[in-house]
Amino acid sequence: MSKRMVKILTGLVFATAVGACDRPEATYTTPGWYLEKPRPAVTLGPQIFKGPFSYEQCEVERKKLPPTVDNLLCIRELAPPPRTGPY
Repeated sequence: MSKRMVKILTGLVFATAVGACDRPEATYTTPGWYLEKPRPAVTLGPQIFKGPFSYEQCEVERKKLPPTVDNLLCIRELAPPPRTGPY
């Protein structure tokens, strides 16, 4: 195999592995407010923890979590969140 072909296959294997290894605990089901955590790497997309809620329910759920869990936001999703999230 040529070096170029090895690089291409390595890239494809890596891209497949990265796409398959990160699955959120909860997923988008219907429009509503979701408790999400933004990701520093935009390519991973947001991580949805719970939802859908009304805004008040989402804030209550957010406050129930321990203070060590930071950066959780209540975000209104009208459609499935894109990979880049709303930010």
